[in-house]
Amino acid sequence: MPETEKSFYETNKNLIVSLALAVVTLAIYAQVIAFDFINIDDDIYIVENPFVSRGLNFTNFKWALTAFHASNWHPLTWLSHQLDSSFFGLNAGGHHAVNVFFHTLNSILLFFLIKKLTGAFWKSAVVAAVFAVHPAHVQSVAWVAERKDVLSTLFWLGATWFYIRYARNTKEINSYWLAVALFALGPAAKPMLVTLPFTLILLDYWALERFDKWNFQNLLLLVREKIPFFALTIASVVITIWAQGMSGAIQSTEFISIGDRLQNAVLAYAKYVLMLVYPANLGIWYPFDNNFNLISVAASLVLLIAVSAVCVWQIKERKYLFVGWFWFLGTLVPVIGILQVGRQSLADRYTYIPYIGLIIAVVWLLAEAFERFRLNAKVVAAICGIGLIVLSIAAFRQVSYWRNSETLFARTLAVTNKNYFVENNFCNYLEKKNRLDEAAAQCQAAIQNDPTLAVAYNTYGTVLMKQNKAAEARRNFEKTLELDPNYMFAHANLVALEINQGNLETAWQNLSKAIAADKNNFFDSNRLVDAYSSIAVAAMRQKRHAAAAEFFKKALEITPNNLDFRRNLASALNFQGKSAEAIKMLEEIIRQNPNFPEAHNTLGLIYAEQNRRQEAIAQFQKALRINPNFVPARSNLERAMK
Repeated sequence: MPETEKSFYETNKNLIVSLALAVVTLAIYAQVIAFDFINIDDDIYIVENPFVSRGLNFTNFKWALTAFHASNWHPLTWLSHQLDSSFFGLNAGGHHAVNVFFHTLNSILLFFLIKKLTGAFWKSAVVAAVFAVHPAHVQSVAWVAERKDVLSTLFWLGATWFYIRYARNTKEINSYWLAVALFALGPAAKPMLVTLPFTLILLDYWALERFDKWNFQNLLLLVREKIPFFALTIASVVITIWAQGMSGAIQSTEFISIGDRLQNAVLAYAKYVLMLVYPANLGIWYPFDNNFNLISVAASLVLLIAVSAVCVWQIKERKYLFVGWFWFLGTLVPVIGILQVGRQSLADRYTYIPYIGLIIAVVWLLAEAFERFRLNAKVVAAICGIGLIVLSIAAFRQVSYWRNSETLFARTLAVTNKNYFVENNFCNYLEKKNRLDEAAAQCQAAIQNDPTLAVAYNTYGTVLMKQNKAAEARRNFEKTLELDPNYMFAHANLVALEINQGNLETAWQNLSKAIAADKNNFFDSNRLVDAYSSIAVAAMRQKRHAAAAEFFKKALEITPNNLDFRRNLASALNFQGKSAEAIKMLEEIIRQNPNFPEAHNTLGLIYAEQNRRQEAIAQFQKALRINPNFVPARSNLERAMK
């Protein structure tokens, strides 16, 4: 290589690697700009969450700091989603782009961090490249709701960076407190970061070489040094368990026994190891199956024990094996399922940080093997290049399945078995698209695969209601409540069904029961207003004006300034023969809101009934001056003029 070229390369090699990481990452993930939101979590996190979809403001800021929405306390994640909504609205492409930006930044930061830690330029570059292109990380990047993965990892890497600076020179106390501050922000984005202090001790042993032997005295000194980190870990664990316990996300041991959890944990660890080298058949969700194959469990346990034993055996000669392997095992502990949250058996997204340790171990081991066999540098580069290309192609293909809910769910169902959760969500997606026969088939499959899945009966009921199969829909809503008496959506759907059927007394009885059973404020002011006004409108159609007036009044107790409710209440009173009260109410509405044409039109109708022809004409004319295209007022005026 000519001296000038070598000089340029040596001067700019950090920039070259950074640009290469960015280009490769963008080549894989740029397609997400055209992708939709997914109707798992993206809906409850963003699309149907007014505190996020309306963007960042003071009210939403306060909510982000205090909310335990979706079974988590992660205010920084909420704030980032709110900022997205402020900039992009509900254009999913913008939200996706921010995830890609964070993943790209994490990949570049990981390169610099490993290089700073070890001084090994090319091994650090390969670790960062595998992290950037690995298909298992697609879930964390292509799923908008997993912003918490990519955002929290940014704080993890930042905290580790400043800790390394402090560890290399303990007089740099500012670096220590910067590390603590960044770690404090991390669990506010995703609580999985609680394992960071343990990985810092592993780094103390490996590349930082702050101690030589694993004994009580050495560990005590290092743990004492990290008391602020451990204090933050304990606080985050307490808050997370509280948040997930309040929402019912933590599964009871009666539902999933400790024995089943331990067996699944063993299998999950082994599957994650396999997924690193063979990332195939990936989906959005993998069901927990407690019909364990004991041979598979035993083989997985033997694998874990054998690898752990080798790493402990090589603890002095190959520290990187011990550190990388136990980084992987340890950082997965919060999500391995001992404290089971949800009903999944494992998840691709859980590998985002744990794979850093495993990748380090594999890259360093291969580098040692290449050196021992004295492979030519070009051969090594070719092997690495081919491996990265294969991973990149697989990742690009995996990203393509995330285009929308349909492509993702179809792919997941093709590579998993008895996936009742995805079948139910697929049913929900198809129901919203009014593809009702296809939706019904997915719900039926979900119920067949898990007859105890309350939500599937509710989703199926909504499909049947749209198909005008009221009796079947009612049976499914009632089955939902039999399985889960506190499932509020089923209560709400039963109310809606009875309203549609004109059974107003039954609707009111169901609504009263639902409100009494509501422990988590599902029936907030908006839902109550919708329910009361729906009953009122149905009562008006049945000419049950007293009932209509009663429920419009209930709605107005919550939203006293709703003009439509006030006008409709006046109409209901007039139909009861209380015309004087109705006129007085309409006149008050007009006094407060003179440009409300519907009030003028309704008042005109009452005047016309009373043969107050000129006053009626005047009201219709006022309505038309406000809105010349107001067809009911024009028709009423023409009749009054005859």
